[in-house]
Amino acid sequence: MTGTTLAALIRYKTKTNSVTLTDADMLPLVNVFKNEISSRISERNEKIFLIPSTDNLVADQRHYAIPDDMLNRIHKVEIKFTATTSRFPARAIKDYYGSETESEIVKNFTNAEGGFFYTIRRRALFILSGTIIAVTGGLRMWYNLFPADLANLTGSTDLAIDPTTTSHGFPKQFHELLARRISIEYKGSQPKPIPLNQKELTYEQDLEVQLNAIAYQDNSLEIIGELPDSKDMGNDGWDY
Repeated sequence: MTGTTLAALIRYKTKTNSVTLTDADMLPLVNVFKNEISSRISERNEKIFLIPSTDNLVADQRHYAIPDDMLNRIHKVEIKFTATTSRFPARAIKDYYGSETESEIVKNFTNAEGGFFYTIRRRALFILSGTIIAVTGGLRMWYNLFPADLANLTGSTDLAIDPTTTSHGFPKQFHELLARRISIEYKGSQPKPIPLNQKELTYEQDLEVQLNAIAYQDNSLEIIGELPDSKDMGNDGWDY
């Protein structure tokens, strides 16, 4: 579905037109509820909106801001402490209660693989490691990124297509649900609220169906439990 067809579907559901529900009024609703649904999606499929973001290490700096466009949570943090080494995963800790004097930190942590950690404070990473020197691209964070906001509702590109190599589209199976969610909001915001139809009343159930459907992207990653052979489970009475 394109921006144009999404707008047409919303007007169909709300029984409006381009005068009674303008693009300017509709666009903020599209982006707000696109984000709302995306948050639900990332809770069910934690890797679907992953994106890597690199940052430079700054000499003697331990705080590094988390990107403002992060959706829900960080997936992985990797660091390299020199330009010539590889990045290795930093282990997360819930909080750090030790001394934050630089000499004490470098005494207790190292820059070797498995020797450095991070915790989160005030929407920033606090790195616990050996001495930090300036390294271009030394920090890489994998995190869930909100799908790109729509700039307008006149586009001819499918909303599911990634706009760039560093941004996400909005999954196709949720396009109609997005239009329905906006219809629900529109009807409820009128001076005299408009009753919801049967399809709108089942929005949450239908959203749940699609969330379940998108939970796995690769069947080989699904875990299927199997019971052991009955002969290994003791006497179950089968032979008597």
